[in-house]
Amino acid sequence: MSVEHQPFVRLADPVEDAAPLFDVCKKTVGPALRAGTPNLIAPYIWNVPYLRLCPEYCFAVDDGNGNAVGYVICAPNTLEFAKKWREEYLPILESLDPLLRKPEMDPPADWGKDLTLGVLQLLYNPEDMLHDACPRLVEEYPAHLHIDILPDYQRKGFGKKLMEALWDKLREAGVKGVHLVMEGRNLDAERFYMAIGYSRFDEIVDEGKSGERGKDVNGNLWMVKRL
Repeated sequence: MSVEHQPFVRLADPVEDAAPLFDVCKKTVGPALRAGTPNLIAPYIWNVPYLRLCPEYCFAVDDGNGNAVGYVICAPNTLEFAKKWREEYLPILESLDPLLRKPEMDPPADWGKDLTLGVLQLLYNPEDMLHDACPRLVEEYPAHLHIDILPDYQRKGFGKKLMEALWDKLREAGVKGVHLVMEGRNLDAERFYMAIGYSRFDEIVDEGKSGERGKDVNGNLWMVKRL
């Protein structure tokens, strides 16, 4: 008689889980990035550097058979992470994949016309995550995270379990707050974050365009939580 193994949350292994978590990122990234070259580049922005630079703050959903099917990955100090990204991560990118050659950085890409150039420029501009126009975000909520789970494992409580594991780790390290940036039109995601204790950042950060707190000029929402 076979034994059914239940999925669970564990610390991610930066070596053994690298390939499956790369795949999770490709499958769950925003719709505009789910095909072609942008889909191949996306994990090098929203997944790989976290496992390489701060693996102790990365947790995975294990399907019960050793396969990682979801994750939360985090930089506990965004300022330090951006520096390590530039100094330690950018120099090795081309060795990871020839697609990752540094692009021309000026002028900035029109993402609607050249998505590949846009994601490459973002890859080579880690300072974008510092939100210089609103330094209070990173000052008060120094950690930031990304969370993605394959569809078959969504809506089963693993998102909250991943978050709880991460919060415990951040609190142990004395981190006082965490933030994330999400697609502003994803109302289900916003409801999920609100239900587990996040709230919108309390400033208007889109130059008054929307009049909504926590919504940036690109329509993304800044969600924050004190720890």
